[in-house]
Amino acid sequence: MVRKNLKLTGAISILASALIFNACTPQERAFATGVGVGAIVVASVYSYPHYYGHPYYYYSGRYYYGGYYRDGYYYYKGQRFRNGHYFHHGYRYHHGHRYRARVGQYGYYQNSEQYNNRHRYR
Repeated sequence: MVRKNLKLTGAISILASALIFNACTPQERAFATGVGVGAIVVASVYSYPHYYGHPYYYYSGRYYYGGYYRDGYYYYKGQRFRNGHYFHHGYRYHHGHRYRARVGQYGYYQNSEQYNNRHRYR
């Protein structure tokens, strides 16, 4: 029992130190240090498109899943974003206007193959 707890504690400390001392976002650091709010945020914010076919918001190189878009603003976990791009059903919403989404522009990719070959779409 003690050996199992020691292994678990060691694994958690290695993960926490790896996340803290690498170039992590504040949400990831919060998750590593055990803050409950950080664990919720890190589960929904990614640096690459994680889910395809789901609505998401692209802002400052991050993909936000969850939240909602209304009147030109994206609301996510009590924060309001304005300058990013919201994607839903093949359309891009920016500052309250709707545009047809184009692969490779503003963080829009339809599948992982397009994302992995993103240099072709520039």
